[in-house]
Amino acid sequence: MLEWILIFLLLIILIALFIKYSRLKGAVESRAMELFNLWKVKEEQAIREDAIRRSLSTIIGRVGEHIAPVLVFSNYGINPKDLRFIGTPIDYIGFKGLSDGKLEEIVFLEVKSGKTERLTEREKQVKEIIDSKKVRWVFVHLPKEMEKFKETITK
Repeated sequence: MLEWILIFLLLIILIALFIKYSRLKGAVESRAMELFNLWKVKEEQAIREDAIRRSLSTIIGRVGEHIAPVLVFSNYGINPKDLRFIGTPIDYIGFKGLSDGKLEEIVFLEVKSGKTERLTEREKQVKEIIDSKKVRWVFVHLPKEMEKFKETITK
């Protein structure tokens, strides 16, 4: 009879532990979900702020590229009419004096609007080629070029 009482007590203890475990498990899961949702909201806010910051930087950069001709005219005497926007690998080529009919020089311009003043690798390569005077003029007359092309493919 004592054995049955012990088994009954163990069964009651086991049921009580199971109930306690279920409640704790629910509380832990609830708290974990609460913390996850809080973290998710903070991360989403940080992502949105970063996207806005990047978008603003891009917009400021593009606006800066469009007002640059006014500054170039003021600081370097190149008429905005003489600037041609390329965008990449450099922003502008300036033909100083061309609109007045007396070309003085050709100027390559890179516009930076952010905190950094560093050139990209491609921009550095363009600058180095220009500085080393490895620049040339090529005249392409399409009819002659087509004839050359026909000769190369018929050989």
